[in-house]
Amino acid sequence: MSPTYYYRQQQRPRWGRSFTSSVVGKLVIANVAVYFLQQLFHPHFTEVFALAPRAVVENFYIWQLGTYMFLHGGFMHLLFNMIILFIFGSTLEMVWGSRRFLQYYFACGLGAALFITVFNYNSHVVGASGAIFGLLLAYAMLFPDNYILLWFVIPVKAKYMVAGLAVLELYMGTQSSTGIAHFAHLGGAATGLLFFRSTIAQKLRFTMGPKQKWKGYTREKREQQGDQEYANIDSILDKISAKGYENLTSTEKRILENYSRKKNEDSEEN
Repeated sequence: MSPTYYYRQQQRPRWGRSFTSSVVGKLVIANVAVYFLQQLFHPHFTEVFALAPRAVVENFYIWQLGTYMFLHGGFMHLLFNMIILFIFGSTLEMVWGSRRFLQYYFACGLGAALFITVFNYNSHVVGASGAIFGLLLAYAMLFPDNYILLWFVIPVKAKYMVAGLAVLELYMGTQSSTGIAHFAHLGGAATGLLFFRSTIAQKLRFTMGPKQKWKGYTREKREQQGDQEYANIDSILDKISAKGYENLTSTEKRILENYSRKKNEDSEEN
């Protein structure tokens, strides 16, 4: 299979969960629903829930740090963001599990909001683009040599595409106002990079914990099996970072999928 089209094969979680039951699916549905509310109750709805850094700091409209991510400036803005969320978010959710993916997504969105507060204090911002840029960064970190179709035509390796976009966003952000929150994009990417690089974030990404209390096992056996499983997963993830997901063996892919499924089941039980 050509690597140019590989990412298309990762659009849906492999364990067969339906679109509406996945976190990515729920996020897409929530964004679409909020967009319709935005159209029905505009402009008051947008004024209350869009990110206005001055209102957050001076009037303590703290909810805007999260709600702005679900509002959009038009149908094409919404459509473009949701396509990227679906394609790349589904892959990340498959690898990380739902809870870790959701933590990462909102962390990037919050980081984007903080960047806007610092660099564009008097702005009004809507859109999931900051969190979306964080997803692109994560995809490039995990699958650096996978090809993405730039403008749906030109195949570019993920690591080069995201690096190029970051440089472009930085350049555009220093120019006169374009109506696009470039620093929100950079904030999402910077938060994602911090997530990957920090020790705490590394543990949050994939840890299941060597002392997981599984039913039917003695304490010693649980710890031994937990240590071994964690070591296996850690080794697989190192291989993904170095060579890309497509270079995993079928056994390694199955181990990763089973682990991710188990993590989701454990989260639901808790």
